[in-house]
This record gives sequence, C-alpha cells and structure tokens, in this order.
Amino acid sequence: MEQPHEKKPEPALECAVEFLEVLPLIMGSLQCELRHDPATTLTMVQFRTLAFLSRHGTASVSQIADFLGLGLPATSKIIDGLVTSKAISRRGDPVDRRRVLLEISPSGSNELLATRAITHNHLADLLSPLSEPDRARLLEAMRSLRPIFVKFNPGECPSAP
Repeated sequence: MEQPHEKKPEPALECAVEFLEVLPLIMGSLQCELRHDPATTLTMVQFRTLAFLSRHGTASVSQIADFLGLGLPATSKIIDGLVTSKAISRRGDPVDRRRVLLEISPSGSNELLATRAITHNHLADLLSPLSEPDRARLLEAMRSLRPIFVKFNPGECPSAP
C-alpha cells in the first residue's frame, strides 16, 4: 500500500527503470541463443558489428568501438576476426589515406541475415505466450521507440547540458 507521503514515480521515469531492467535480460537471452545455436558462428559483439556496418555502409574502427562501447584494442581484435572470416573487408578512405574504412562483405551480409533470422525466431518464440493485445501494444511501443533512438550514432552522442 502506498504511504501518503510517498510520491508516485513519474510515468517516463517508471518506463525508464523498467526498460533498463528488461533490456539486459533480452540481450542476455539473445547472446545465449547465439552461443548455443549451431547454425551461427557469430558472437553477439560480431553480430552487432555486422549490423552496424550493414546500416552505415562503411565505418572506422573508432566508430565501431564507440558503438560497441569497447576500447580500440578489443575492437581491433573483433575486426581482425571478422576480416579473417571474410565477413568484412578493409579499404582505404578516399578522402584521408591514413584512415581505414571497414565494410560488410557479401558473405558477412549473408551471415548477418541468417543470424537475424535465428534471433527473430528466438524472440518470436519468447513473445508467443503474450496475448494478442499485449503483442500489439508491445509492437506499438517498439515502433514509438525507434525514432527516439535511431538518431544516436557513435561519436555523435549529444553533449550534456
């Protein structure tokens, strides 16, 4: 029972708290699925890297490191593995010859599509027990969230006020 002096949380704050509680659980579920599904060899961080390159076309190691929230040495190791497996390729930047650009290869695109199908099916299985109205509300909420978060690019996070 709510005490008379307790203030009820703001709806946006309540959403934020719930979002931050559930999101790591979702990502952990996907990571577990990728680790145990024999149809993919990608790790979650490799999957995220390929998805980033698929959305952005080309990127530098620094941009990918910013996106992943990792340091340059760790990101370079991930990139090296993806280059070795021919999922991505390196090429020189036509504007700045000192800079190397990364891009997803046709093989990497195929692996990304296959892994997306695995993760889509996994999430669909997890969401199937929800009632149809709950799934419709969740879909509406996800579609509402997309424009809020799509604007955040690595290295371009808004400055704090």
